[in-house]
Amino acid sequence: MSHQHFVFWQNKRRLTSLVVGVVFLLTAVPAFAQFKPRDRKPASGNTRPGGSRGCLASGIPLTQLAPQTFIGKTASKRPMLAWYMSSSQNARFQLYEFDSANTVKKIGQVKEIPTTVGINKLKLPVDYPELTVGKTYLWQIAIDCENDDTIIRRAEFTVINPESLAKNRFTSIPETINYYVENDLWYEALEEALKVTGNGKLGQTGATLVKELAQSEMLIGDRVDQKKIQQRIEYLQKIASERI
Repeated sequence: MSHQHFVFWQNKRRLTSLVVGVVFLLTAVPAFAQFKPRDRKPASGNTRPGGSRGCLASGIPLTQLAPQTFIGKTASKRPMLAWYMSSSQNARFQLYEFDSANTVKKIGQVKEIPTTVGINKLKLPVDYPELTVGKTYLWQIAIDCENDDTIIRRAEFTVINPESLAKNRFTSIPETINYYVENDLWYEALEEALKVTGNGKLGQTGATLVKELAQSEMLIGDRVDQKKIQQRIEYLQKIASERI
């Protein structure tokens, strides 16, 4: 075999190996399950937005990254809560527990939280009591505007029994997210997705989840409520599309 033929054969072999490797990587990437919650119990009237559309004249206002028109689920007694902000001002966190279908009682004290532009995360602080399985809670984020207006956002979730979930050990973040999504555990799925992102960033997987969250929200209530819900859906879609 001549030297030229040998070099050609070697290059062809490397190219074939490279193509096979790329194909293997593409086929090995796991497909994410979609967040399509089977149980979407409508939230109470407590989750209706308070204050104006936002502190800014334009742009995306304070937006919770959690189900708002229906009651979300978590298996954690200290879930991670996330929201988007367009400014780095302090926010006030407050937690409530439902006494009945529509009445709530305050849990713990109001907590002042420094925030960043973009995605903000808060693991339920240790100075709050652990949440109770079977109870429904409401978490609230509020910020003040320069015009003396206060913007308030609320979302509800139920704590389910973690013992009802399979004792699976996952070897990758995609596997873990799929499991949480398939079990309607929004809070765990988003927490897992945000583990691989930078500070204030949503990342590709997080963006996909937020886009699916937007699709899962329900247009309920009167025309005024439906208009506000539609605006929120559009904000979620914008946050997702920009991978903020």
